[in-house]
Amino acid sequence: MPDALHLANLRALRPYAAVLALTLMTTPVPAQTMAPVANPVRVADLIDLPVVDGNKIPLGRVRGVARSDEGKIELLLPLGGLFGFGERLVPIPIETVALAGAAIIVLEVPPDRFQQSPTWYGYKSEPLAAGETLSINQR
Repeated sequence: MPDALHLANLRALRPYAAVLALTLMTTPVPAQTMAPVANPVRVADLIDLPVVDGNKIPLGRVRGVARSDEGKIELLLPLGGLFGFGERLVPIPIETVALAGAAIIVLEVPPDRFQQSPTWYGYKSEPLAAGETLSINQR
């Protein structure tokens, strides 16, 4: 059973507790506080997934996955064109994206940079088979 002095101290702290609770409830928490975790995923599961930027604005859908002659894994994103005509494939390094539910989110590259990226022609890389497994960051 608390004594009178203890109760008096609790009553004196009550206004501060309310302010602290209100501060904790209204302080925004950063959306991405956890570091990405790499998880294995099949190439076939990545094909046709939407690619979005940090603001969830769609950039396109994964058309394919390739390994460059340097051994780097790249997602192939179609850009430009109209109804599939005139589009070009742009490679996105797999280190700069993360799997976020049923979409792939671009983490480190500004979306407008893709417009300036070189077109992927495939002569210095090889497409990965649908059954191949690779690691991709996951949020």
